[in-house]
Amino acid sequence: MRFEISKSESRSCECGLKFINIYLECSIMKKQLQNFINDESGATAIEYGLLAALVALGIAAGATALGTQLGALFTRISTRLAAAVF
Repeated sequence: MRFEISKSESRSCECGLKFINIYLECSIMKKQLQNFINDESGATAIEYGLLAALVALGIAAGATALGTQLGALFTRISTRLAAAVF
């Protein structure tokens, strides 16, 4: 059994719901689903997150290399100062 209903009609079924309300709710849900499928903002956020992780990895690698070199420099300075003072 199929009901053809225009937007101006309003018939009640046994459960008290109006067919027009069901029609409108279905069309709203369909539109929201289409908007969700077409939305690409989540993909952009993931791309920015991956880029930020790559930058952080580069900074960590650079800081480690710089820290090792600075440690060696301060060790040489300390050794030379100790030899010069004593």
